[in-house]
Amino acid sequence: MALSMDEQRILDEMERKLADEDPLLASRLTSFGRPALPALMRSRRARIVLSFLALIVIAAVSLAVYALTPFRAGFTGRSAATHVTKTAAPAPGHSASAQP
Repeated sequence: MALSMDEQRILDEMERKLADEDPLLASRLTSFGRPALPALMRSRRARIVLSFLALIVIAAVSLAVYALTPFRAGFTGRSAATHVTKTAAPAPGHSASAQP
């Protein structure tokens, strides 16, 4: 529902008076519907903090991948103890052919 010309004139007059009496409140009301994130990203401090956080996340992921790589590359399906017992020399007095 549109306002009549008289109602629109009254609202415009109230807006001008408000801006004259309290400019800080008028500027806050003017910027009420604007998104805050783009304004925040214009600040140098916010960009530095976000860049630092991104660097930390990248470093943490890299360290996790580096830490898990030996498990993936060294996995053969056998345990280390099985490998040692099969390749170890027989104890003295026992021959390799005497095993059941």
